[in-house]
Amino acid sequence: MSNISRQAYADMFGPTVGDKVRLADTELWIEVEDDLTTYGEEVKFGGGKVIRDGMGQGQMLAADCVDLVLTNALIVDHWGIVKADIGVKDGRIFAIGKAGNPDIQPNVTIPIGAATEVIAAEGKIVTAGGIDTHIHWICPQQAEEALVSGVTTMVGGGTGPAAGTHATTCTPGPWYISRMLQAADSLPVNIGLLGKGNVSQPDALREQVAAGVIGLKIHEDWGATPAAIDCALTVADEMDIQVALHSDTLNESGFVEDTLAAIGGRTIHTFHTEGAGGGHAPDIITACAHPNILPSSTNPTLPYTLNTIDEHLDMLMVCHHLDPDIAEDVAFAESRIRRETIAAEDVLHDLGAFSLTSSDSQAMGRVGEVVLRTWQVAHRMKVQRGALAEETGDNDNFRVKRYIAKYTINPALTHGIAHEVGSIEVGKAGGPRGLVTSLLRRETGHRDQRRHDRHRADGRYQCLDSDPAAGALPSDVWRPGQRPPSLPPHLPVAGGGGQRRCRTAEPAQRDRRGKRLPYGAESRHGAQQPAA
Repeated sequence: MSNISRQAYADMFGPTVGDKVRLADTELWIEVEDDLTTYGEEVKFGGGKVIRDGMGQGQMLAADCVDLVLTNALIVDHWGIVKADIGVKDGRIFAIGKAGNPDIQPNVTIPIGAATEVIAAEGKIVTAGGIDTHIHWICPQQAEEALVSGVTTMVGGGTGPAAGTHATTCTPGPWYISRMLQAADSLPVNIGLLGKGNVSQPDALREQVAAGVIGLKIHEDWGATPAAIDCALTVADEMDIQVALHSDTLNESGFVEDTLAAIGGRTIHTFHTEGAGGGHAPDIITACAHPNILPSSTNPTLPYTLNTIDEHLDMLMVCHHLDPDIAEDVAFAESRIRRETIAAEDVLHDLGAFSLTSSDSQAMGRVGEVVLRTWQVAHRMKVQRGALAEETGDNDNFRVKRYIAKYTINPALTHGIAHEVGSIEVGKAGGPRGLVTSLLRRETGHRDQRRHDRHRADGRYQCLDSDPAAGALPSDVWRPGQRPPSLPPHLPVAGGGGQRRCRTAEPAQRDRRGKRLPYGAESRHGAQQPAA
């Protein structure tokens, strides 16, 4: 058998066991723990490459091969850091292992046929799509921004740009829940709505769960009383959903000890448990010490650095409908912004005491920065605190697994959706029509800037592309919302003001009698199908 150098192998097929990869510009280094491909039998697409008829591609029918294969991917997940091929069938992960032609290649677990599409993942990292569990549904453009940042599942509440939605992540009542489910139907992300949990009698909560919410949100602006907390948790246990809590900053209805007593050892997700986003002042952070509490952070306080404090007061005043001319409103806001607890938050994340990161989008947070801020904290803690005691080699694998879990598997487990999303595992996917699978690709080396995409369960793609009229390697790379040099000044920027949405090709819309509607009729006359 011929041999090639380790460097040549990495350049051709990506890193393998023992190779180390630096994560972007951080001080975090990962080491490949296992390689599920077969040396000498790797598959790769392209001119003169392996995936060709009679070679890496077999003769099987569509039923016997995968629909999509990601070749030579470096998987980074809570369960490991592994090199493998990934097969997707019917919108779900079919296998993680060795792809190829089983007629002529050994150890094939992912058969490639004429019905198989290929994503070249050599030199790229594959992670589960991020899950943001703190979304204020103020505008639909948040979904596109989240998707570009690597978030594919969004859990939260709201009704649009209303005062209640700006402050609280609640979609109140069956009518709003149905309308929001209809409005979100065309968004290319997984959606979970939170109902309003601030009520002391259970029937108003049961009807919201029956209408389709994934959980209940208790927010201090609606009254986070012990009675409301107990009622919501009782209904949650009865109907198998989660409760998210933004507790009482003013301590009007009780202190943190009273809230913990009302929780009574039951599982609950506490939002922005550090406290700047809201919660018992000044000691809500102590809740993270309790085993039944699932504490999360929102991203403006992550990491604690030079300008972290400066923006928070104005952000809070706007978000919670406060008046800067009223002394009591200013005092309320100032009680929530504490340097000491914000500084402690990073360390608690590094110790594993804080479990989740989220955005608090368009309120006390930014929807596109969940993934970014999480890794900034990981980097800062590596620089400040050094290697974790749990590390077993000259790498940061344990820390990387801990931090990637904060926006993938941990929120999935917290909200009961880990059987669908949250990790790269066989059987998981993005769900039904038009939703996003749990696959995210990123470059691992100094390579040309190419198009990046998110693959959806129905085979469509969301693509970052600088110029649709360019060749394979457009020279000007830009972010959505920015104006590329090649764009005439009179044209709107995609993602910016004046954008018009285009719908991806879907089955023809028909009226109740089965007659086909003209193109665009469904958008003029409203949804043609009932809410989920």
